[in-house]
Amino acid sequence: MANTLYDLLEVSQSASDDAIAAGYKRLHQQFSELAASGDEDATNRMIALREAFNTLSNPTRRQRYDTNLVARETADETTQTPGRPFIKLIVIACVIGFFGITYKKYQTAQELARLDAERTVAAAQMAESEARKAAEERIAAERADQQRQRNEAMERANRERDIAYGNQVSRNIERSEAESRRAMQREEQAKATAERQREYEAERQLAREKAYLRQIEAEKNRYRY
Repeated sequence: MANTLYDLLEVSQSASDDAIAAGYKRLHQQFSELAASGDEDATNRMIALREAFNTLSNPTRRQRYDTNLVARETADETTQTPGRPFIKLIVIACVIGFFGITYKKYQTAQELARLDAERTVAAAQMAESEARKAAEERIAAERADQQRQRNEAMERANRERDIAYGNQVSRNIERSEAESRRAMQREEQAKATAERQREYEAERQLAREKAYLRQIEAEKNRYRY
């Protein structure tokens, strides 16, 4: 388990900027394909890698982080979380209904009709209540499904953004490396050109000296005769 940002990038605390960039590039390539396929752990790992690289690649942020890291390592504090009693809520709903109805013998057809009407109204109210409950449950299920779809879309967008960011960082690192190589090549070419110029000047100087010596020799020979 990574305890520090250095552990997360698999580099030492004294690692150079190039080593940190190389570690990020290697781990990003390792997890990008898994994240693209929908692996949640790989996506979380890429997010953590991005945050670690953003911190350690910035000299000011890295200095601040190193200071906090030293303070954390030297601190001799222990935290204890007191146990909390687990409260069990027991809800007892007792509904005792007892309807004692003592029917008398109705002597008229009007009383029987009244009772039938009451039963019809009660049945209609119950049916309406059940229909309303079913509609509420359906609406709640639709809202939950919409929320799930929004969450999935957000996760995909975050995953794609992290992958794009990692690819951009990798391209920046590659461009930086290519530019460094080109600078070294230009420097070597400049050195070679300067060396050739020095050799050319030396040859010209030697030729001038030889010509001068020949001239002196010719004058000596002329005076000799």
